[in-house]
Amino acid sequence: MADKLAWRAERQNAADAQSGAGDTTRRGVIGSGIAIRDVVKAYGIFRAADEVSLDIEPGEFITLLGPSGSGKTTLLNLIAGFQRLDEGEILVDGKPVHDVPTHKRGFGMVFQSYALFPNMTVAQNVAFPLRMAGIDRATADRRVAETLEMMRLSEHAGKMPSQMSGGQQQRVAIARSIVLRPKVVLMDEPLSALDRRLRESIQIEIRQLHQTLGSTILFVTHDQGEALTMSDRIAVMDAGKIIQIGTPTEIYRHPKDRFVASFVGESNLIEAEVVQKRGNTMTLKNRAGYVFSAESRDAIDVGRATVLVRPERIAISATPVPNSIPATVTSALFLGEIVRIEAELEGGETLLIRCTDMAGRPLPAVGDSLHVSWNAEDCWVLS
Repeated sequence: MADKLAWRAERQNAADAQSGAGDTTRRGVIGSGIAIRDVVKAYGIFRAADEVSLDIEPGEFITLLGPSGSGKTTLLNLIAGFQRLDEGEILVDGKPVHDVPTHKRGFGMVFQSYALFPNMTVAQNVAFPLRMAGIDRATADRRVAETLEMMRLSEHAGKMPSQMSGGQQQRVAIARSIVLRPKVVLMDEPLSALDRRLRESIQIEIRQLHQTLGSTILFVTHDQGEALTMSDRIAVMDAGKIIQIGTPTEIYRHPKDRFVASFVGESNLIEAEVVQKRGNTMTLKNRAGYVFSAESRDAIDVGRATVLVRPERIAISATPVPNSIPATVTSALFLGEIVRIEAELEGGETLLIRCTDMAGRPLPAVGDSLHVSWNAEDCWVLS
């Protein structure tokens, strides 16, 4: 419930920022709510989906994020109707869909492979679902024109798929999936075949499309950047289970455990001894004797703990500052706007540090001494 409230608050704040405070004009939400209850899909003794439960709000953009074999595509296929449940149930707007054929569920679908008809023009590809649905010609032509304009494809309407780039073909596939204005759109790693610049461009387009249509979007990816950029909420999966679900900021800043901390973003995991706990703040000491504070929301007793410190939250200085600890540079890479440094602490731990490039500051050299520090709000005790 807390995750949902946080998501709703973030979504409302984003809407306010986009449309202006006090503006009561909001996009309409046409999306369906989806309830997944204790879903199981097994192949022999292997459970690709292992008692998965998830509530997806109408009009929500939710991402299933995880490594290969985590169960995210299996769960999408179960929702789409490509595979049958072994146990549990899936409800769309409160109605079970177990016995509803895929083509009658009314979902739009986008896949990694564009799956366009090579002998049809762009306009004909986009019009195909309308033709199958028996939509009259005049209405279909108008809807196709609107959708092509929405996806910035109007000037390509008469082209064949072979005459278009990969990014353009994927936009055609997305246009075809939304031309019927479905309540639910399912996307299975649709951007993984594109290069980085195209992926980033289409990420923005999909997010804007979601804001315009108000459909519920379920997006599957193994790319943490896509998930953090596009989602209202993220469900992190591993071994057929949802490990954590929350807003992008919640998942990134307050991961539940080591797996989420390591999979979503780069991380430093520091083993430390809990000295004391006051409210949500802990005082800890690492094996080199460095005493620092960290935040925690879990009931963790005094003893050993693992602390997450994100690389961009670590401050560096050439001379000692309050609460800093000495370190020795073992690697330094210039990545354009970012400098990536690895440094070893006195206790043997290695820290990864990411900082913005500062004009006039030389790149640290291997063997250089520096001092590192972070604040309590910059690190998180894992449960």
